[in-house]
Parts: sequence; C-alpha cells; structure tokens
Amino acid sequence: MGTTMKAVRCFGFGRQHRFVADAPVPVPGPGEVLVRVDASGICATDRAMWDGSGPWRLAFPFTPGHEFTGTVVELGEGAGELHGLALGQRAVAELNVTRGNDFFRQRGLYHLSDAPEVIGVTRDGGWAEYMVYPANAVVHKVPDAVSDKAACYAEPLANAIHSVERAGIGFGDVVVVSGAGPLGLGMLQAARLRTPRKLILVNPGAAKRALGLRLGADLVFHPDDPALKAAVADLTGGRGADVFLEASGHTEAFQAGLDLIRKRGTIVVSGVYRRKAEIDLNALGEFKELNILGSRLAPFTYAVALDLMARGLIDGEACVTQVYPLEAFEEALDRQPIPGVLQVKVIFDPRL
Repeated sequence: MGTTMKAVRCFGFGRQHRFVADAPVPVPGPGEVLVRVDASGICATDRAMWDGSGPWRLAFPFTPGHEFTGTVVELGEGAGELHGLALGQRAVAELNVTRGNDFFRQRGLYHLSDAPEVIGVTRDGGWAEYMVYPANAVVHKVPDAVSDKAACYAEPLANAIHSVERAGIGFGDVVVVSGAGPLGLGMLQAARLRTPRKLILVNPGAAKRALGLRLGADLVFHPDDPALKAAVADLTGGRGADVFLEASGHTEAFQAGLDLIRKRGTIVVSGVYRRKAEIDLNALGEFKELNILGSRLAPFTYAVALDLMARGLIDGEACVTQVYPLEAFEEALDRQPIPGVLQVKVIFDPRL
C-alpha cells in the first residue's frame, strides 16, 4: 500500500465528478478502520447528484459511495477492540453515523438522528481504493459465505428488509412489490421469507421480471398490463392487495398502488422520487382508510441482511449485474437500461 490512491471526487451537482489518480490514502485515527475497498455500488441518490437533480444541501468536495465492502488493512488505536476486527478481515460499515444524544437516538431511531454523518455523502465514501470507517460507525464482519459483490449489496438489501418489517406482512397476504431495482428485488426476497399467500412483482423490463420469478415472485406483470388488476382482484375476491411495497421511484407507481390496495391495506414507500405526486387524499381516508408508511435507511438490519445472504436465503450476487473500474465512472453513471439486457445494481471494483 502506497501513500496515494485512485478515487472519484464530487465537486458539486451536475456532472462535477472527477477521477483523481493520486488522492492521498487516508490515515486512520483512534478507533478508525482503514479498509481496501473491494466493491462499491452506485445508488439512485448518486445518479441524482450526477445529473443535478439532487435536493440535498451538501459540503463539497467529497468521495461518494455509500454502498461498500472492504478488507481491513490498518487499525487506528483501539479500533480492533472497539469493532472486533483484525487485519485481513472483510467488513462493511453502516452508512449512517450518528452523534449526540438527540431525541431520535434516545428512542433507538438512530437512522433519523438530527445530527447525522453519512459515509459517502458528508464523509468520504467507497468510490476509492481505500476508505476509513469512522470510530462511531456501526461495523459488521462479512461472513465467509458472502462474496464481495453480495456484501456490497448489503446496504440496499438492509433498506429493503426495513421496508418489509414496516409492512408487517402476514401469512395470508397478497403482496405487490413495485419496482425491480436493487431495492425492489431485495424487498421481493425479504417478503418471500414472510411466506405471504401470493407475491406479485410489477416492473416494465422483461429481464428484471424474469429475474424476479427466479428470486421468488409468484406472478410478474408490466405496470400497464390490465391483467395485473384482474389478477389481484381474482386472488382477493375483489378486495385488493393487502400490502403494496413501492420501490420504483415513480410517482405513477404510487398512484397505481392506491388503486390496487384494499381498504385498510398498507402501502410502504421507499423509493427516491424526482417528481411530486398529485393524489386524491380521499383514497387515504374517506375511501379506504389506508396505512401509508415511509421507510428510510436500515436501522438494525445490516446484520440481518448479511446473515440471510450467508445462509443462502437471499441471493445478493444475482442483483449485482455490471462491474466497472473507477476510471470508467462516467460510463457507469451514464449507463441507461438496454432492452433485453439485465441491469440491476451497477458497482465499482477499485481493484480493476
């Protein structure tokens, strides 16, 4: 390990990322962990920063990448004891690093803290050869049975598991998952483990629908297929779906969920949206008395995600479909879906 490394630095919204060949390798302080990044993913929020549509107030420059896994190469003072790590072990850190004793942290809602640090957003992340896990990060060892690709998928999967937990899926439920991106396919697999009566995936791309069938969907539909509503009605005696998990990031999908869901049904919203939705609020109260729930980040679910993948109950590697070197970050960020080509999670391998 030298003193410099390859990294992608973000200097602002709207294609203001730059590849840097000689960025300094960070030095871990007390309690901090330096890892060689083995894989780091691209998220919808990363693409929003790249195309200029991000709504956040950020301090530039920084290294993006909040979905990552790495191998420990150096431990700051006391870090081994603090995190239970040794040199050469693989580990992931939760992206949300909270400080202080605020209202939410006191109630176990650390993912909603008023004073968060976010690795890959407010702190340098994984689009680099090396990165530091902060002393106050929650760090998890990667099981031997989980590949680097799958370990990189732990963050979106942990988010998906949190959404499924929020939904409270029952054995007799008819569940609809909207969207077959990394989040949606994670929801699909996690929901399948709750053994609902029927599990339906909705997505426009045929390749993703085929993958959804392989990963546990009972039925798959294009959003515009009139057979979708007929199938839900047939399964439920006309009542509508019990649970609708929205992960597509399209406001039209939420509208469709309002139509498909039964009275007193549950909708969990977990996408990243670029447009505001116009909805008839009567559907929430007067017409259906719905449970509308949001889902944000992944409190207490990273370890669950890693364990489910290690036991072969969730296939994380199947959701990682394209791998790029850091030098090709523009091509990776600009990549658009190609008809007939499966594209779910795009990641970087800084070792390439």
